[in-house]
Amino acid sequence: MNALRVVIGLAGLALFAVIVWAIFGPDYHGDFLSQFQVIVTLPWGVVSLVDLYVGLLIFATIVFLTERSWLKAALWALPVFVLGNVWTAVWFVLRLPYLVERLTKDPPAQ
Repeated sequence: MNALRVVIGLAGLALFAVIVWAIFGPDYHGDFLSQFQVIVTLPWGVVSLVDLYVGLLIFATIVFLTERSWLKAALWALPVFVLGNVWTAVWFVLRLPYLVERLTKDPPAQ
């Protein structure tokens, strides 16, 4: 499980590095909004954005189903719509032991 936490953490750091590169890198060709306007004119750009936000919504649902406090769930789930999957990686790195424990428990007898 610790190896999985490391892999998820490294993936989150890699994503963060790519974001920093996109903002400050040498191949910078315009501000975010001007590039975003181009992306939304492309069919696969729209598909990618819809895919991203559907995935973030699914993640937020998982957070609300697993966190015990509604407020704590909101504090974890809402920033993902701005911070993206870097925030998802942080949540998984911190909550993975709890998730594994809950998912591997024997279900109650029926």
